[in-house]
Amino acid sequence: VDDTLVRAQTPCQLAAFGCGVGSCMLLLAACAFLLTHTALPLGLVRPMACMAAAAGAAVSAAVLAHHCREKLLLCGLGCGVFYTVCLLGASLLAGGEVNWQGSNVMLPIALLLGGLLGSAVTALRTNR
Repeated sequence: VDDTLVRAQTPCQLAAFGCGVGSCMLLLAACAFLLTHTALPLGLVRPMACMAAAAGAAVSAAVLAHHCREKLLLCGLGCGVFYTVCLLGASLLAGGEVNWQGSNVMLPIALLLGGLLGSAVTALRTNR
């Protein structure tokens, strides 16, 4: 692998990661504000957190795909897989086992689809 290519892509990857995590944090803060200041049921916590994580993956994939300018859907899939692997690692560190059954499987699926959505939007907006 060409070393200059890797060094040129690292800032783009860090920018994509920062944008995705930042947007997820902002959405989580907005959801927390809504849940504390309105009469929304607390049963919406998990879907709101899942939505925020998927939106963060979509933003991250969109930024990365915008910088890469080729193989855009693979960029999005890569972002979704990266965040799903991060979720897997966090699950293993927190509980020692992975329990992705029933409703728990929705978050990894949302991360993968969010990444693909972000790159697909970028692909549709890119003039070729």
